[in-house]
Amino acid sequence: WEALVKEEGGRYVAGLPLPVRRKFGLRYLQQPLFAQELGFFYLEAPTTAEWAQLGSMLRQQFIYITKYAFNVGNAAVAGAASLGLTSAPARTYHLSLQPSYAELWASYRPERRRHLRKAQQHALIVEPTTNIDLLVQLYDENIAHRFVRVQGEAYEYRLLRALYSAAFQVGMTSLWQARSTEGEIVAMMLLLHFKQQTIYFVSCTTVVGRALGATSMLIDDFLQQHAGQVGYFDFESPGISNMERFYGSFGSVPVPFFTIVSDQMPWPVRQLKAARILLYQRFRPRLTPDSSPD
Repeated sequence: WEALVKEEGGRYVAGLPLPVRRKFGLRYLQQPLFAQELGFFYLEAPTTAEWAQLGSMLRQQFIYITKYAFNVGNAAVAGAASLGLTSAPARTYHLSLQPSYAELWASYRPERRRHLRKAQQHALIVEPTTNIDLLVQLYDENIAHRFVRVQGEAYEYRLLRALYSAAFQVGMTSLWQARSTEGEIVAMMLLLHFKQQTIYFVSCTTVVGRALGATSMLIDDFLQQHAGQVGYFDFESPGISNMERFYGSFGSVPVPFFTIVSDQMPWPVRQLKAARILLYQRFRPRLTPDSSPD
C-alpha cells in the first residue's frame, strides 16, 4: 500500500490509499479483493482544483490503472468529472436502519416476504458463531465453483481468514449462522461494522439452505435486531442483476459511486495485453455467478 496525502499543520487532512501492484517492472493500480470502495477520504470536501490535481498526480504516478473504485461519498462532490481520467458508474445498495422493523417489513417486496414466511415455517435457528473455517468450507463447497479463477486456500480463503481475525480483534465483525432443527448449518453471513455502517461482507448457503430461504432469514434477523437505530446496512452489490434484485427486495436503494481506469502504456504493450485478454476470454471456463442466494 502507498498513499497520496494532504498535510496541514503537521497532520493529515486528506488521503487516497493506493493498492500498488508490480509486474515486469511496471507499477500499476488494481482494486484489491474484498475492498469494494477506496477513494478520497478527507476532513473537508476537496475543491474542483484539488480533484484535478489528484487526477494529474495519478496520471504521473501510474501509466496503467486496471480499476480503482472511489467511495460513495466521493460521488457527491464532483470527483469523476474533475479527475481527467476515464470513469465508469457503479452502485451499491444501502438500507437505512432508522425505521422501525414494522416499517422495514412493509418496504420488503412481496416475494421477499413470501420467502421469509416460508423460512419461518421451517423454524430455522439464527445464532452467532466464530467458526470462520466453517464459512470458508461452505463457501468452497457451494459457491466457489460458480466463479472463474478462484484460487481458494492459495489466496482468497487465506486473505479472508486474516481479514476476519484482524476485524474480530478490534470488535468490527460479527459472524452468523442459520441452523436447521436437525442441527445442520445451512447458511452463514459475515458482517463488518464501522461507526454507523454495517457491511454485508460474505455470505454462503447450502442447497438445503437455499430451498429454505436461509439467507433471507439471516438478513431479516439482523434487521429486526437493529431496526430503529442510526445507521445503514450496505449490501456491497457486485453489479450482478440477480443479486441486485435480491438486495433491492429488502427495500434498499441504489447508491452510486464511480471507478476509474487508465492505460498510457506504449502501443506495442497495449497490443500484447489486448491479445492476452482475447485468448483468455476465448479459452476460459464458461462459468458465471449464479442467481440470487434464495
